[in-house]
Amino acid sequence: MMNRVVKWVLLLCVVSLVVNGLLYWGTGNREVLINIYGALGLGVLSAIGYLFARKMR
Repeated sequence: MMNRVVKWVLLLCVVSLVVNGLLYWGTGNREVLINIYGALGLGVLSAIGYLFARKMR
């Protein structure tokens, strides 16, 4: 179960990163960079959690 949750969180982080990247590319607004960094950090933590969840199985 945890494996699925972490997978979905990781997927949402990737989608958020892409959308925020497109917003930054289109507008050039520096406030969007904060959202990009947040999505990137959460994605890295989710990937680490996913690896640990796979090893525990």
